[in-house]
Amino acid sequence: MLRALRRASAVLALSTACAVAPTARAEEAPPASPQKLSFAVVIGNNQSLGNRRAELRYADDDAARYFEILETMAPGRVTLLADFDRDTQQLFPQARPRAAAPSRRNLEVAGKRLADQVRAARAAGHEVEVYFVFAGHGDVAQGEGFIELTDARFRARDLTAWLKSIPFSRAHVILDSCNSFFMLGARKPGGRHFATSEDASRALASQLPNVGVFLSTSADGEAFEWSEIQSGIFSHVVRSGLLGAADANGDGQVSYVELAGFVDTATSDVRNPNMRPHVFARGPGARDGASIASLQSLTSVKRFELTDVGRLRVRLRDANGVPLLDAHGESGLRLRLALPEEWARGAVLERTSEGAEGAPPSWFGVPEQEGPVTLAQLEPLPRTRVGRGPGETFEPLFSRPFGPAALAQYQALNVQQPRVYGVSREDTLRMQLVLDQLASVERGKRLSESIGGIGFGALLGGAGVGLLHVDDDATKSEKREARVLGGVMLGVGSLFVLGGVGSALSPQKGEQAARDFREGIQRGQDPSQAFAKADDVVEQLVKQRRAERIAEGFVGSIVIAGCATGLAVGEIAEEGGGNRMARRLGWSAGMLGGAMMLGDAIFMRQPVDTLTSIWREDPSLNQYQTRKLQAGFAVTDKGAFFSLAGSL
Repeated sequence: MLRALRRASAVLALSTACAVAPTARAEEAPPASPQKLSFAVVIGNNQSLGNRRAELRYADDDAARYFEILETMAPGRVTLLADFDRDTQQLFPQARPRAAAPSRRNLEVAGKRLADQVRAARAAGHEVEVYFVFAGHGDVAQGEGFIELTDARFRARDLTAWLKSIPFSRAHVILDSCNSFFMLGARKPGGRHFATSEDASRALASQLPNVGVFLSTSADGEAFEWSEIQSGIFSHVVRSGLLGAADANGDGQVSYVELAGFVDTATSDVRNPNMRPHVFARGPGARDGASIASLQSLTSVKRFELTDVGRLRVRLRDANGVPLLDAHGESGLRLRLALPEEWARGAVLERTSEGAEGAPPSWFGVPEQEGPVTLAQLEPLPRTRVGRGPGETFEPLFSRPFGPAALAQYQALNVQQPRVYGVSREDTLRMQLVLDQLASVERGKRLSESIGGIGFGALLGGAGVGLLHVDDDATKSEKREARVLGGVMLGVGSLFVLGGVGSALSPQKGEQAARDFREGIQRGQDPSQAFAKADDVVEQLVKQRRAERIAEGFVGSIVIAGCATGLAVGEIAEEGGGNRMARRLGWSAGMLGGAMMLGDAIFMRQPVDTLTSIWREDPSLNQYQTRKLQAGFAVTDKGAFFSLAGSL
């Protein structure tokens, strides 16, 4: 009996072991192969600290839309910081529970949590990408950019530290705010009133080499929003590009340079240049061809594959008629687009016919079917006008097609004319005032010199003509001397007259710069480019005036030295014949003339000097510069205090 019981126990143990073994082997199985994981933090803030600027209307809507797009890239790994207004709460019911206040503390907490998640993902062997997206107000002070949260500024150094605390493989920063360019830590070097892409590239390479940035760089305090799309202009165009409209080569990847070219092409026909987004884009590792979005990796999306023989312009609207995505492809380009599934439910596709200017668009319903949607599968709807609002300023958006040709043109233009950043509308107005004053000063100087030259030349020429008429009773040598002297005076006088006339008809550099600047702005030229060109002219005038002062001082010094030498030699010479007093007066007069030239070079300031000095020392320039390190010392009844302020 006991033996049978032992045998039964052994059989039961063996059966249990066999049953458990597969489970144990499954638990010990190696983990799935590492993959790329994405995480994101999205911030939207309508408010402005201290009521310094008007509140925005759609920064919270932009944040909600970015959130829903990034959820298709990083499902469940997106942090949303935004205060939704009532309309936004109704439009985005699924995003509302995920939203927290866009405060500095919440952003710091999100950063610490994200750092832990990324660290764990990297430990598991995953490649990690992080997206940081902000829509709201921004500005720059003392050379450092900042974005405004509900309770505090988040400065460039804060963003750098926040990013450095997260061990990602690469990161993508998208900022839709004024002066966001200076969130890169880029300064305006050398006293310039603007910065260049090279300045930003150096700042990124030294601080955040594995971070890509895509920025709207307007330096004005006015945000450009449009009620028709219920969004900021820049953010709407960027989202359209991320969802496939910017994929110029059709490889399923949207690169930084493709997205930048797409935004530039889509907004190039906006008539007011101050309302066009000015974009700075640089991929991780300074690779502009790096991908900022992969269409293949998107999940829970409705895909579209649209193509036509001619150009194809479409707009996708949600069930409420709000535009979600705009695309305008070149002839023969296959548009591969993607919409989050939630957006696609009840969506309408609006197609504008090529060459039918002013004709109403055609409307199509988006079918609820598996697989990519083509033009042939779209369901025609009655022609109507849905959700249109006032906005003639931005109606030209997306009027130009985008594709390989437009991208090549964008890249070629950037090579020919490198972009500049950090120029506001106020900067442009100040430049116009400075140039007008410079032009007025140079015009007055030119005309006075012209009149003086013409008058002196006429007087000298007249005297020369008088000398040419020699009396008949003069000797032969006197006639020859009079004719030579008269001819010389007539020739020199003629040169003065011609020079005066030429000067009167030839505008100076400052006058030409003022005219070119004003005409360029009136033609719709990029104000930043016009500003940079004019600023270079001011710098050239400063250098020219400095060279003139140096030359005048040098000549004056030579005259002083020469006359002093002549006076000394004359005094030391043994022979004392002749009128020594006349020689002394002559050499002394020469020394006095040289001293006057030297003093004029050192101490005299012409109006051009004053104007260029005012421009270079403009307080608006200093706010874009780091404060120089300054020491302070004070003694009070409580002791002595020493302080250092500024930046190294």
